Amino acid sequence: MIEEMTAQLTNPVWAALHSGQQHLAHTLGEMRRYAPDVAPFCAVPEEGMFVPATSLEYLTEDVYFVGAIPTVPDGWRLEELGGVTQMVYRGGPVAAPPRDGVTVLDALDPAMQELTAIAFPGYFRARTGTMGRYLGIHDGGRLVALSGERMDFGDLREVSAVCTHHEFTGRGYAGLLVRHVMHGMQEDGVMPMLHVGSRNARAIGLYETLGFVRVRQLRHAKLVVPR
Repeated sequence: MIEEMTAQLTNPVWAALHSGQQHLAHTLGEMRRYAPDVAPFCAVPEEGMFVPATSLEYLTEDVYFVGAIPTVPDGWRLEELGGVTQMVYRGGPVAAPPRDGVTVLDALDPAMQELTAIAFPGYFRARTGTMGRYLGIHDGGRLVALSGERMDFGDLREVSAVCTHHEFTGRGYAGLLVRHVMHGMQEDGVMPMLHVGSRNARAIGLYETLGFVRVRQLRHAKLVVPR
């Protein structure tokens, strides 16, 4: 059952833009992408597909591919990044975690972009918060921990932006927020899943303790726009 549900996730950006987030899809020839201020991801329908210059000429900034990586014309460069581990939740019902200190964030709160820039600069954009629900923990009015929802596949949804300011790590904030996000997803009738850098052993270990299991390794590449 899990294998059938996750088969589409070998090409996750393409899958999201053809299911739960069709309304966010922008077309560039055979490619699909999110608006630049929503997310920096592009997708092609299959691995190795050649993307002509006519489909790329409207790109004004670097974009990222996950899973299916295209081939591109001369003058364009694809930079392979570290692999991504895809994980899916296989546990039981997630009990509602304590609400003390956890707040629902405004979808356009600029503090989310400021915090995530520390851990993964460039991935969280001005309107990424409109992709789902985002929760945070504040200290003295300052956002210090964050998690929320990003890609939506209809029957599965991605836990994302798991980030804690380095001055506040070790307090269990990440695990608490992820449990809140997972609980909300289950209340919506969808299964939680996520992506994490394959070299981030600490994060993978945390997710495994929460009931996530590794499904597959995916390629991850940045398309560098000629300058």
